[in-house]
Amino acid sequence: VHINEYLYSEVENDTRKSGEKIFDYVDPKNRDRQIEMEQACTEHLKEIGGYLAPEFKKIEFSAGNFEYEASVIIPVRNRIRTIRDAIKSVLMQKTDFKYNLIIIDNHSTDGTTEAIDEFKDDERLIHIIPERSDLGIGGCWNMGVQHPKCGKFAVQLDSDDVYKDENTLAIMVRAFYEQNCAMVVGTYMMTDFNMNMIAPGIIDHKEWTPANGRNNALRINGLGAPRAFYTPVLREVKVPNTSYGEDYALGLNFSRQYQIGRVYDVVYLCRRWDDNSDASLDIVKMNGHNLYKDRIRTWELQARIEMNKKNETKH
Repeated sequence: VHINEYLYSEVENDTRKSGEKIFDYVDPKNRDRQIEMEQACTEHLKEIGGYLAPEFKKIEFSAGNFEYEASVIIPVRNRIRTIRDAIKSVLMQKTDFKYNLIIIDNHSTDGTTEAIDEFKDDERLIHIIPERSDLGIGGCWNMGVQHPKCGKFAVQLDSDDVYKDENTLAIMVRAFYEQNCAMVVGTYMMTDFNMNMIAPGIIDHKEWTPANGRNNALRINGLGAPRAFYTPVLREVKVPNTSYGEDYALGLNFSRQYQIGRVYDVVYLCRRWDDNSDASLDIVKMNGHNLYKDRIRTWELQARIEMNKKNETKH
């Protein structure tokens, strides 16, 4: 159990910022230890009745009547330095299907709103400013996904990141059909503000395998990017109205019943800079974040144990 507040003090010799430390577990040099931990975790899940065998609900991609095949969703607040790059990387996508871009502009005050309006001549861009002022990133996502013009697949892009090239959207959408999944997770490269690669480089979340990914997801701390969702299922599940861990919560929920597809090519550039939401957190804030993810894991594990019990009684 993670506890929010200080219980003791210690001298921390690892003086890197929180935004650097959080990627240690996906660093390729730690791969052998990750595999060992996966084995231990999987055994434990089997013992307590929380393990899920690789059997998934099939998806018929015919639900709903969608005008657009895909929508890129960007929640944004005060990202004047990066929002134009994000928008351009979406509007340059080459596809053989109709797509649009839904931006939920969460009451920006630094010129971001005006920067988005520079692109208003492009009819693919839908610019929403919520009436409510209590929305986190997840709440903004719900607004985008419930929008009548949201496409069949909703694809994530953070307001300070960019798609790697003009093929990202097509690659992500193709994966849904090829792998019959309700959610797809891509591979990203860590870069500095100027989009030069920085350590630990390419993050491909190899632990997310078709055979064991959803069990392993309870052990790791994140699921990769970009994330894309089959909109009818996402509208049903809904996104927690938080600004941290909402994507992780969704991945656990989706994977309880559905296959999560994977794209192992780099399709996304994750820019690390001083204004990232997790760039430089104090220990209390990090404890709060970890507590939230622990609670999500606990509730998900309880749901899986219940589901397994119900399935046993059926058989």
